[in-house]
Amino acid sequence: MKTTREKLLEIYQSLFDFFGPQHWWPGQTPFEIAIGAILTQNTSWSNVEKAIANIKAAGRLDACKLHALDMEELEPLIHPAGYFRVKAKRLRNFT
Repeated sequence: MKTTREKLLEIYQSLFDFFGPQHWWPGQTPFEIAIGAILTQNTSWSNVEKAIANIKAAGRLDACKLHALDMEELEPLIHPAGYFRVKAKRLRNFT
């Protein structure tokens, strides 16, 4: 008898085989996708894109480099995403 996990993985694989990758969540790397997921809370995606662009422009789209920033340096980078103080803490905890 298959476990629930095995059944779900089988269903997922069938859907993936039929429809292929959907590319529904933008991002070039898994880290960028995770950062986007944190920043998108309670804001529009266009504002998240601005914040991610700021992080990229600062050369900090890397867990170690992002974590090395002081909060005073990180907050302005993600300001377009709103709730920048809370999100800065969450990003630091994530990295």
